[in-house]
Amino acid sequence: MNISKIKRFMVGLVISTASFYSAQALAGDEYKTKHPIVLVHGVAGFDSIFGIDYFYGVRNALKKKGATVYTPNVTAWEDAYDRGQQLIEYLENLQASLGNDVKFNLIGHSLGGPTVRYAAEVGGSDLVASATTVNAVNFGSDVADVAFEIIPVDGGAAAFLDTALSLMGNITDALSGNPEYANNAMDAATFMTTPRSTEFNNQFSNGKPTSRCGSGQTTVDGVNYYSWGGDMAFTNILDISDPFLIFTGAVINGSNDGLVERCDQHWGNVISTKYNLNHMDAVNHIFGIHHIFETDPLTLYKNHAVRLKSAGL
Repeated sequence: MNISKIKRFMVGLVISTASFYSAQALAGDEYKTKHPIVLVHGVAGFDSIFGIDYFYGVRNALKKKGATVYTPNVTAWEDAYDRGQQLIEYLENLQASLGNDVKFNLIGHSLGGPTVRYAAEVGGSDLVASATTVNAVNFGSDVADVAFEIIPVDGGAAAFLDTALSLMGNITDALSGNPEYANNAMDAATFMTTPRSTEFNNQFSNGKPTSRCGSGQTTVDGVNYYSWGGDMAFTNILDISDPFLIFTGAVINGSNDGLVERCDQHWGNVISTKYNLNHMDAVNHIFGIHHIFETDPLTLYKNHAVRLKSAGL
């Protein structure tokens, strides 16, 4: 028996085994960011109802490879000021339980975009590491503008819709375990008009693009700002939300996701707003149905986790 060959074989086996498990460990931590990720839902949204997440499949996809992910419930129908303050309270309580050295990487969809921006500026860099907006109403929505041209804010029809949508919001919050806050649909809807969005942006301008369709500063006051989104209302014939988004998108000038014009989604470091995604695809709904020739929405969240990790966030 050649002892020398046996030794070389055993050494090689040990090295190969160690390399394999090392690679597995690294792969398992691929999305493990320094600070936890917090997914913030948009208007009419929720954390999870009957086991169905608002960010469908996103939390589990990130957690499978090491990410720590939280999904707070903020009021379904309210403006970004109140929702942002609720988010800050949630983050402060979470920070108190995890340790004061913990910050958070916020990702907000739709109205969740301005919500996380509010939390980033008011909470500051001691609380927030990054704020990312996804298909967000950063500059409002033309759909809201057109709606209030047709339905006067102080009219009876607006009052009826306010009552109905606020009630729906209360039901949504109750089903998702968040009955604490009262809903105000009119505040949420008017917030998404151009004048109200402009007013908000004048007050909370960190990361604001320096030109129309441009980008803003990536890092402001110690917080990193990112955005991405899509500009296609119709993406899959099997998606039951597409007809509605085609209808609403028809009132918007320019490429849009069915509710928000492409350039109105820009904020901070713009990754891209030219994905073939509509407003619901951005959170992997309805049930993961999306454009068959576009990147899986889950991949965008995974890539962003890697981006945050690489940035030391």
